[in-house]
Amino acid sequence: MSEKKGNILIVDDTTKNIQVLASVLDEQGYSVKAATDGKQALAAVEKSIPDLILLDIMMPEMDGFETIRELKKNPLWQNVPVIFLTAKIETEDIVHGFELGAVDYITKPFNSSELLARVNTHIALKKATETIARISNERKELLHILCHDLTNPIGFVSSVLDMNKEDPSMLEQMKESIEVSMISSLEIIQLVRMIMAVDENKLNLETSLLDLQSMINDSLTMMNIKAKLKDIRFEIDIPAGQKVCVERTSFITSVINNALTNAMKFSEPGGTISIKAKEENGKVVLTIKDNGIGMSENLLRDLFDIKKKTSRTGTAGEAGTGFGMPLMMKFVKNYGGEIRVNSREKSAGDDHGTEIILVLNSR
Repeated sequence: MSEKKGNILIVDDTTKNIQVLASVLDEQGYSVKAATDGKQALAAVEKSIPDLILLDIMMPEMDGFETIRELKKNPLWQNVPVIFLTAKIETEDIVHGFELGAVDYITKPFNSSELLARVNTHIALKKATETIARISNERKELLHILCHDLTNPIGFVSSVLDMNKEDPSMLEQMKESIEVSMISSLEIIQLVRMIMAVDENKLNLETSLLDLQSMINDSLTMMNIKAKLKDIRFEIDIPAGQKVCVERTSFITSVINNALTNAMKFSEPGGTISIKAKEENGKVVLTIKDNGIGMSENLLRDLFDIKKKTSRTGTAGEAGTGFGMPLMMKFVKNYGGEIRVNSREKSAGDDHGTEIILVLNSR
């Protein structure tokens, strides 16, 4: 069964008109629904938003003009193209229809070829507009990735340069760590380029089996100065040789770095963060747990929603963007893994803090 070209709602108080229109559109591969007055039309749109509405002007109770006014009031419906069906060809009525938001009109009795030409054009325009909006949103997300995830490696190098002013030997001491951070920065830029090059911007990262301890160590190298400034200690329990199936750059910069940054940000100075991994049912369960201030249930609920504001100031005044957790979810899902977060606020008792649990494939 071939995929339908689009969903069209016909609104006309004459059953014969609906039947003729539906027959023409169905034959061309459109899915058609019908309503015989404005109220029915609004109820139908409430249930399922169509790709286009063919709307009769002259109807009892609620005419086409009043119906389109109601449609345009709702932000969810206001971008649905409306073509007026009218036996009235007075210029003032046509102009009034356009002023209310109609995209076109067809006079009755209609010509099938003209009808299809106008319907095809406006369905195509709507889908093109949606595609442009989707691509724009995806580009914004990629920009968020680039800006957000470059913060750690570049911030690390900036901190070393600042400390070098007080201790000129610092640059030499941190030479290898600086090199790791610069390589990481270039890899993040390459990662964004790679995602942009993928067909229709759908993530399809190349995963492979990689050593978990090695990637944790690379992340900790970038976290080193932040940890020292806040006197954060790490307890690490990763089995030697443990491998996970991930894409290296995104796993280090968008997953582990973000998890550790959040854990340090919401830990009190002198706190401890544990990083543990174990095999369970053919999967690797990696947990990153802090004993910090924790999160409320409301914050926990919105944690992975990029549209919701979840950024908070850290215990030492650290700022945040709120993009870290949604990015983690995006990449972990792409690896075929799962992510869960448990948290208990400090005000709720002694056993407070946040635990991030990553379930990853090991083969």
